[in-house]
Amino acid sequence: MQPSGRDATVAVARCDGYAPDEVDAAVRRAVDLVGGMERFVAPGAKVLLKPNLLQGQAPERCVTTHPAVVAAVARLLAERGCRVVIADSPGAGIVYNEPNLRRAYSRSGFAAVAEETDAVLNYDTGFRVIPFPEGEMVKQFPIIAPALEADAIVVVSKAKTHMWTRMTGAAKNLFGLVPGLEKPVFHFRFRDEYAFGSMLVDLNECMKPRLQIVDAVIGMEGDGPQAGSPRTIGVILAGSDYAAVDTVLARLIGMDPLEIGTTRSAAARGLVDPSAVRTVGDDPGEFAVPDFRKPSTYAGGRVGTWRRVVLAVVQRFGRTYAPRPGVIAPACIGCGKCERICPVHAITVTEGRATVDLSRCIRCYCCHEICTEHAIALSRGFTGRLLARLLG
Repeated sequence: MQPSGRDATVAVARCDGYAPDEVDAAVRRAVDLVGGMERFVAPGAKVLLKPNLLQGQAPERCVTTHPAVVAAVARLLAERGCRVVIADSPGAGIVYNEPNLRRAYSRSGFAAVAEETDAVLNYDTGFRVIPFPEGEMVKQFPIIAPALEADAIVVVSKAKTHMWTRMTGAAKNLFGLVPGLEKPVFHFRFRDEYAFGSMLVDLNECMKPRLQIVDAVIGMEGDGPQAGSPRTIGVILAGSDYAAVDTVLARLIGMDPLEIGTTRSAAARGLVDPSAVRTVGDDPGEFAVPDFRKPSTYAGGRVGTWRRVVLAVVQRFGRTYAPRPGVIAPACIGCGKCERICPVHAITVTEGRATVDLSRCIRCYCCHEICTEHAIALSRGFTGRLLARLLG
């Protein structure tokens, strides 16, 4: 049974491509199926529209929320007379300043969205630490200014696999409210993916976004959130509860929702019951992609006694199993993003090339996530390859 007071209804609306009219219709239908925009925001409210910006990449790379989806949501909010502010903090390793925001907004197509819809792009790089005494993992968060000034937050995420959290969707997207160079602190504190997921649950419970919309028209499979490949799913998802929305998304891409750290943590706290999540609209089974390629760090999937034993070994000797980051020297441009993002200072850039100290590396893959040149390769040693083969 779903916990009282939380709506586990998730809308599924077919969307075959990014033509503006088609996206507008799918987003409107999805939102209407879960109660309409009037259920989530008051007329004239100041609304933070929170997409997945990462560092800002061209829409066809499927790294960021597609601008057509962001524009469709902005138009729905404008119909309510809302003042829409588009804001995110670029991925860790990127200095949170106005020039970097301008570049990211331009590359992702969000600058054009703002011009088209009269939404405002945020350039305020201030943040404030806010208390959250109810948190199980974190009692306070540094939060970017536009989120604190908004009357409501609407999250517009991108469906992607993720090297560290397995999947990034509704819950993970809110990590963008933590300013860029503050993010490595959380990676350092929460080195286990489930502890990290529990921290993200605290963040979502602290900030309480009103509405979740997921761009799952074309997602990213493989070594996301940046180095994967586009893969068609064909839907827009919408709902009020981040864990319920992520439950549906995980199933669409062939994962057990309880493999995802945020959903597992939310379920353990009694915030969601994956078996009670209900979909409306189109049948999600029509869009499920069971062979959606998982990240190379993925150890989920099959069950059974033998596999549980092997997984216990993996958890005990995680550093042995986990892929190790290494620098592809010809591709490295010495930009220093990986050095800045590393929470344990295991990376140094000298003479224009990065090097990784594996004895200090905690296998969080922030360096791989942040590298736009694809100059960070991941590989396993002999024992890690053997365990991976046993896990299938």
